[in-house]
Amino acid sequence: MLKRKINSLERIFFPNVCPVCEKVIGAKEKICKECIGKVKVIKEPKCEKCGKQLDEDEKLFCHDCENGIHVFDKGVCIFEYTEELKKVIYQFKYNNKRCYSDLFGYVGAKRYKKLLKQWNVEKILSVPMYRKKKQKRGYNQAEEFGRGLAEYIGIDMDCNCLIRVRNTKPQKGLSKGERCQNLRKAFAVDIERIKGMTSVLLVDDIYTTGSTLDGCAEVLKKAGVKKVYFMCVAGGR
Repeated sequence: MLKRKINSLERIFFPNVCPVCEKVIGAKEKICKECIGKVKVIKEPKCEKCGKQLDEDEKLFCHDCENGIHVFDKGVCIFEYTEELKKVIYQFKYNNKRCYSDLFGYVGAKRYKKLLKQWNVEKILSVPMYRKKKQKRGYNQAEEFGRGLAEYIGIDMDCNCLIRVRNTKPQKGLSKGERCQNLRKAFAVDIERIKGMTSVLLVDDIYTTGSTLDGCAEVLKKAGVKKVYFMCVAGGR
């Protein structure tokens, strides 16, 4: 009873808002009716490897996956990285809109819960943020998304298994080769937390070239994990 009262008070001072237009919406709503069509979930055809939206039905892989090799096994992206979604993720990432993780987790679970069971995912791991950077921002958006997803799917979330041991330049604006070089020896893994795991799911906010996910997958596989999958909130074409 006390918890319900606290939640009711929270709704008065911090009402539920639409992540796109930021208008107040009902407590159980994820997004307002006017904005549902403004965020586009990725549908077929999509890349068989990274899950990015494809333009041609005949193709199985995007250009990057067709011409490169990834360390991760397979992944999916929930939304297309459109102009509207860029604004939403910016707010989520930099303006403390952690509540948006509820929408991301809900849609991710609704679309891919069965797939994660097929992949036999045992644990959800967030792409780690460098300690000082996390302290400055106050949170890691990948962790927030992971918690939202874990709540709807019912798979354990571990925010401490992967560790970012080296600060790196922002990946934005770097070439594929520069991204890979930038992330060399950037990650480590707490082996005790991953012992006995054969299949895990990495979560992050945006998928571009997959370099960050490959860096994480590399240390996880060296630690004994057999299959490393991923789910990102958004992916570009």
